[in-house]
Amino acid sequence: MAVRIKQKSPRKELFEKVIDVYPTLSSKKRRIADFILKDYKKLFLMTAKEIADECNVSEPTVIRFTQDLGFSGYSEFVQYIKGLLRIELTSVERLTKTKHKSKDESTLKRYCDNAMGNLEHLLNSVSEFELKRIAKTIYEADQVYVVGYRASATLAYYFGYLLKKIRDNVLIDMDISWETIDLITKDDKMSLMCVFAFPRYPRRTIELVKFAKGYGIKILGISDNPRSPIVTLSDEYVIIDVEGVSFIDPFSHIITFISALVHEITFIDSDKAKELLAKFDEGVKASKEFYTEEGINDELEYKLDGDHLTSLWPQKKGDL
Repeated sequence: MAVRIKQKSPRKELFEKVIDVYPTLSSKKRRIADFILKDYKKLFLMTAKEIADECNVSEPTVIRFTQDLGFSGYSEFVQYIKGLLRIELTSVERLTKTKHKSKDESTLKRYCDNAMGNLEHLLNSVSEFELKRIAKTIYEADQVYVVGYRASATLAYYFGYLLKKIRDNVLIDMDISWETIDLITKDDKMSLMCVFAFPRYPRRTIELVKFAKGYGIKILGISDNPRSPIVTLSDEYVIIDVEGVSFIDPFSHIITFISALVHEITFIDSDKAKELLAKFDEGVKASKEFYTEEGINDELEYKLDGDHLTSLWPQKKGDL
């Protein structure tokens, strides 16, 4: 069960921390404080050394300053700042502040290294117990709404698509449809809304969650930090940190989490899951949804277009 704590905005909290300690700071530490108060957004992706150079102080002075603010060290301070800036920076600001790679650095390797770092953090931050608990919550719900907008819509669709294969009563909403609103207002089941929301959190996601809670729908939030507005509204939640290298948020580790979660749900009642998967396979076979070597030659005809063999798909022989 989530514990709700009324929180200040991260930016206001940061400024209050700096202002509170300002009278006790040395002249060198005040340079750092002035730098933060003037334009804290410049801290995005800056190292302690870069801040030290910017303020003309030593790197240890920067580290001691963060400790004066109540952080254990620069690493904890950086995580706090990144959490704040993920919400506030626009895509253009994030792109502008992204460090340029060196001429010898591979862009693909940079993104792969970032993805592996996110995967490692996921493995260390979400326990097996937590995964099983969330799986049980989803399994026991009579109706499951899966919600996500903008970039998070891809996560909602992927999770909802897999979930529909192994259980009934799943509705995917990526655009606040009238169908979702109508179902919520008429819902008399033990229903659950699974909400995916990552910075910058769409306001429409927050409003839908508030609306659903007003009708007694239980909320399961999947977001990036405890300060997320979705987490503060959720009955249960999972925190999955997202560390990016540009304005593009990497979601590969969240896809991995979704796959593991669906796996756990499947094996709560594997017999029921097998039954539903068999029906799914029957349906796609009957509708010829997927390519097969046997069916393709019977239904398609080809023509010679110059020196190239071109398929006339989706026309059938009788239509030519």
